[in-house]
Amino acid sequence: MKKSLIALAVLGSVAGVAQAQSSVTLYGLIDASVSSSSQTIGGVKQKSVTRLDSGNLNTSRWGLTGSEDLGGGLKAIFRLEQGFDASNGTAGAGTAFARQSYVGLSGGFGTVTVGNVWTAMDDVLGATNSGFDSRFSSSNNVSAVKALYASNPGNTLKYVSPSFGGFSFAGTYSLDEVAAVKTDIADFSASYNGGPLLVNFAYQVQNDFAAPNDLKITHLGGAYDFGAVKLLASVGQVKLSTGKATDAQVGVDVPLSSAVTLSGGVSRSKDNAAAGNAKRTGAGVAVTYALSKRTTTYAGLNASSEKNAAGVKTEKDRIFAVGMQHTF
Repeated sequence: MKKSLIALAVLGSVAGVAQAQSSVTLYGLIDASVSSSSQTIGGVKQKSVTRLDSGNLNTSRWGLTGSEDLGGGLKAIFRLEQGFDASNGTAGAGTAFARQSYVGLSGGFGTVTVGNVWTAMDDVLGATNSGFDSRFSSSNNVSAVKALYASNPGNTLKYVSPSFGGFSFAGTYSLDEVAAVKTDIADFSASYNGGPLLVNFAYQVQNDFAAPNDLKITHLGGAYDFGAVKLLASVGQVKLSTGKATDAQVGVDVPLSSAVTLSGGVSRSKDNAAAGNAKRTGAGVAVTYALSKRTTTYAGLNASSEKNAAGVKTEKDRIFAVGMQHTF
C-alpha cells in the first residue's frame, strides 16, 4: 500500500513538471460594428448601405498557441488561427486556419517557423499606419503596397531575429510548389524600436507576378512619440517592368486620456505614366475608448477616391462605423 502511494506521488510530481514545461492557450478577438457605406463605381454613384460589420477595427479571430520547453533555452512553438465574421459566424477565407498555422523553434538565436505565417513585410507594414491600421486608416483603398503585397501566402519558412539594442530583422520565403512556373515570394524587414523612435523597412519580391515580370514592393515607415502626440509617416513603391505606383502617408495618434485615443491621417498614391497616371487619395479618422483592458468601443470614418489620367473622379468610397471589440 505504501509503495503504491509512493508511486502515485512520484507520478504526480513528474506530471506536474511536464505540465509546467508545456502550455496551450486559447485566445481570440471579436469585433462587431454597425456601419453605413457608399460608393461611386465607374463614375456612377451607388446607393448607400447600412450593415452589421465584422472586423472594422481588427479582424475577428480565434486561435490556439502553445510552447514546450526543450531545455537549454530552446522551445518548440505552434499556432493555429482562424478568422471569422462576427456578424454571421462564418469562417473567413473558406480555410480552417487561413490566418496562421505553423510550428517552429525559438531560443537565443531567434525564432524559426514553417507553415502559414505572416510575411516579414506584413510584420512591419501597419506599425506606422494611422487610424490604428484599421479600415479607417487613410491608406485603406488607396495604398498600392497594401493592395498588392503578400501577407500570408502559405508554404512559408520564416526567421525572426532577437532584438539587438532595439534593432531586429526578419525574412520569409514562400514556395509556390509548382514545377512549371516560379512564383515563389521572398521578403525581408529590418526595424529599430528604441524609446520614442520607431523606424522600419521592408522589401518583397513576388516572382512572375505578371509573367515574366516580378513584382517588387518597398516600404519605409517611421514614428516618433512625443508623449502628448505620436507622429506617423510612411512611403512605399510597387514596381513592375511595365509601370509603378508610389505611396505616401502621414498621420497622428493623440491620447486624449488614459482611456481615449484619437488617430487620423491622409494618404496619396500615384501611378506613373506607364501604369496609367491614376491618382488615389484618402483620409481617415478613428477614436477608441477602452472600457477595460479587454473591451474597447470605437467609431471611425474613412473617405477615399480615385481620379484617372484626365483628372476625372471615377471611384469613391465612404464608410462610417460605430462598434465594439472584445479580446479573450
